[in-house]
Amino acid sequence: MPVQASSPWPAGVALPAGEPIDEAYRQEFGTCDRADRFHGHKVHGCRDDPNAVTALRRLPGGAIAYVAKLAVDLDGSPFACSPAHGAMDQCPTSLMLPDVKGRETPVDADKIPYVVIPWEGPRDEQGRFTRMTGVDVGDFGVVIAHGRTIPVIVADTGPFEKLGEGSLALHRALGRELCVARNSTGTCRRVIERMESIGGDVTTVLFPHTARKGLTPATIAQVVRTEALRHWQALSNRG
Repeated sequence: MPVQASSPWPAGVALPAGEPIDEAYRQEFGTCDRADRFHGHKVHGCRDDPNAVTALRRLPGGAIAYVAKLAVDLDGSPFACSPAHGAMDQCPTSLMLPDVKGRETPVDADKIPYVVIPWEGPRDEQGRFTRMTGVDVGDFGVVIAHGRTIPVIVADTGPFEKLGEGSLALHRALGRELCVARNSTGTCRRVIERMESIGGDVTTVLFPHTARKGLTPATIAQVVRTEALRHWQALSNRG
């Protein structure tokens, strides 16, 4: 009897195995975890907060799935837009939404479960993840961890050597409340001091070329739930 290949996905995640996208690229995240180098570029932070990328695959139908850590992104939240924000927090997000007056506003990390994809870096690395996978800002997906499947949108970008990051709201949906104090209107005014990642075995499934125009701060939450789950159901039916 032939030996069955082990699943690339964590226990409890029912996905087709798919095909590796580029194992050499995936392994660079491991090199970064060990030596803070990615494709020969000296970087920092991987050894302190390892990517733990154990799979990066294209599934039947074109969805992209990877298994990695899940760091915390506060960008776009009122906390990140306040004077109390941390050194790495930013008010804008890569995906910006028009408000009722037509002004560009960030996606609120405290309200919207979103993920971050690698982008920024030297010219030979910038945007490599998107070129390889087709996944771009505005695309929908799901994150699977802790027995939960959470609909998400790609709302922000990060350094080219980092894979596996999600918003404050995504971590809350996975059972991690990282805001420790809110004001009378419910706005987070203080987060935990030691902002640790989920260290690994978080599965993210993203659906390339699914971004929609016309999202607003008032509609994004419902659209993310509807669109992400629609594409997830189609993938599940395919499997």
